[in-house]
Amino acid sequence: MAQPERFGRYRVLRRLGSGSFATVWLGHDDLLDTPVAIKVLAENWAHNLDIHQRFVEEARILRQADSEWLVRVHDIGTLPDDRPYFVMTYADRGSVADRIAAGPLPMDEALRLLTEIGQGVTVLHRHGTIHRDIKPSNVLLQSSPVGERVLVADLGFAKSIDEASGFTASAGTPGYMSPEQSVIGGDIDVRADVYSLGAVAYELLTGKRPPRPPVRVPPSRLRPGLPPALDELIMSALSPNRGDRPPDAATFTSRIREIRMSPDLALATPWWQRYRTAWTRLGAAVAVVAAVLATTSAAAASPRLPMMEVYDSSGELRVRIPTPWVRQMQLNGWSPRELGVPGGHEPGLLVATDLAAWPDPEQEVSGLFAGLFAADSQPPDLDLLISADLCAGEPQQQHFTNDHWDGELWQWSDCVPDGPAGGAFTAAALRHRDHERTLYLEIRQSEHQPRTVAEILEGVRLTS
Repeated sequence: MAQPERFGRYRVLRRLGSGSFATVWLGHDDLLDTPVAIKVLAENWAHNLDIHQRFVEEARILRQADSEWLVRVHDIGTLPDDRPYFVMTYADRGSVADRIAAGPLPMDEALRLLTEIGQGVTVLHRHGTIHRDIKPSNVLLQSSPVGERVLVADLGFAKSIDEASGFTASAGTPGYMSPEQSVIGGDIDVRADVYSLGAVAYELLTGKRPPRPPVRVPPSRLRPGLPPALDELIMSALSPNRGDRPPDAATFTSRIREIRMSPDLALATPWWQRYRTAWTRLGAAVAVVAAVLATTSAAAASPRLPMMEVYDSSGELRVRIPTPWVRQMQLNGWSPRELGVPGGHEPGLLVATDLAAWPDPEQEVSGLFAGLFAADSQPPDLDLLISADLCAGEPQQQHFTNDHWDGELWQWSDCVPDGPAGGAFTAAALRHRDHERTLYLEIRQSEHQPRTVAEILEGVRLTS
C-alpha cells in the first residue's frame, strides 16, 4: 500500500509496521500537536465481515478498558473504501521484542517488564477478555515522565471469556501459544494467557523463545543463578496441563512481584560470574566498531593508547575508553540488584575486545564495565562487590578523588600470574560530588598500564 497523506484529520508520516490483517502508521494530530499511531485494516480484508468486525471489536475493547497498561484508543474512523482505522497511543520506544534483540536483560529489568505486562493482561481478564496472542512484539514501550510505560497491544485474536468455553478456532503464535489453543474446537480460559506470560518470561530471562510444549529445559539451565522460585513459577506457567498453571494473570503477576522485591533476589554469586552466560550469548550479536586502529595485542603494548568517548543508551553516562578496546559493546544498562545493591534498571555499559571472554579472568581481554546507581551516604564496600577468586594476591588499595568523583580504588597488576597473559584488573566504587549517584567500575587490561587507568578515571562524566 502506498503511503497516504492523511487519515481523517491525522497527517501520515511513515509506516511503522504491517501484519496479516492491518498496517500501522505513524501519524500526527495537528489539532493537538501530538504523534499518534494509526492502525488500518488491510485492503485484502476490507470485505471480510468477520475480520472487519474483529478489527472494530479490538478498538472497542481497548477503548472500554482504558488502562495505563494497555494501548489507548483515542478515535476511530472509516476510509472512503469502507476500511476502518483507529487512532492509538504512539509507543516511541518500540517493543519488548526490540529490547530483547538488543541484548540480554538484567534480571531486575526483565522482572519489571514482566510485572507490567502481567498488569496489562490482568486488566483484560477483569474486563472479560482473553488476549490469546501475548508475545514480546505485542508489548510496546512508551516514554513517560517517570521513565517508561509498558503497553499491551494487538488484540486481533482477543476473545470474550464468556465465548471462549465453546467452539474456538485455533489462534496464537507458536512458542507463546498454549497447547489448548492449537486444538480447533477446543475451549480455553484465562490460563491460556498465563501460558503465554510464562513463555514471555522465559524469553526475557534467557534471550530464547521456549520450544513447543512440553517445555523440559528450565530457564535456569540457560541462565544459571535464577532464584528457584522464579524457575518453578515459569515452568508451572508453561505446563501443558492448565490445571497446574497459576489460575490467572493476577496470581502470576503477584508472584513475579514478590520474587522481584525479595531481599534474597541478589544471590551470593559474584556479578562477574553471574553474567557469564549472558555475555557469552551476547558476543555473537554485538555491534562491531569499524574504527579500530590496530590489533588488540599490538595496541595494548603501545605506550599511550588513543581514546574515544562512549555513551550508554540512556545518554547519562559518558566514558573515555582506549579505541582499540572498542570492538564489542553492550550499552543498554544493568541492574545494581545483581550486586546486592538496591536499585532498578540503571545506566551502564560494557565495552571489550571480546565480550565472550570478559567473564573469564584467565582469558586475554581488555575492556571496561561501568554502572551507575543511586548514591548512599557512603560508596559500597568493594570487598562485597568483587569476586574473592577473581585475581590472585592482595590488591593495591587507595583512595581516589578528582573534581567529579570520590571513593575507593583497588588494583591487581598481575591478575593471573600463572596464566598465558598475566593481565591486570582494576575496580572502583566512586560517589559523584554533585549528583546523588555512585559509579561501580571494572577495568581489565591484557597487561598493566597505570597511565591508561588514570586516563579512564579522569574521563568518566555524567551528562545530567
